[in-house]
Amino acid sequence: MPEYNTKQREVLLKFFTDNANEHFTAAEIELALAQKGEKLGKATVYRRLERLVEDGVVRRFVSDDAKVSCYQYAGGEACKNHYHLKCLRCGELLHVECDYLDEMSSHVLEHHGFTVDTHKITICGVCEKCREA
Repeated sequence: MPEYNTKQREVLLKFFTDNANEHFTAAEIELALAQKGEKLGKATVYRRLERLVEDGVVRRFVSDDAKVSCYQYAGGEACKNHYHLKCLRCGELLHVECDYLDEMSSHVLEHHGFTVDTHKITICGVCEKCREA
């Protein structure tokens, strides 16, 4: 059941829709909102983020060590029907549309009877910048 529209929820929704192509940690969100004059406490930000994740409005990506989560608006064009690539060195999260990965998803469905949820797939590796460094 979706949460009631509170001022805090509306502030967070506006933040995510204004930044639909980006992902942020809770601390980054709290800081960005404070810089815009929106004072939401740390506990409020976390509580509202959890609810937005539960409601499917925001997606959470968890670091490999489970110490940091980042959040992204789930309704943005940037996060529809694509895959995520995560650098294990710098933590960058890339959004990739790839026909080959789409074919892999089709193969998994046709040959294994399993539907791949592209919104939840994160392929981990090392990005080009980190490889070159």
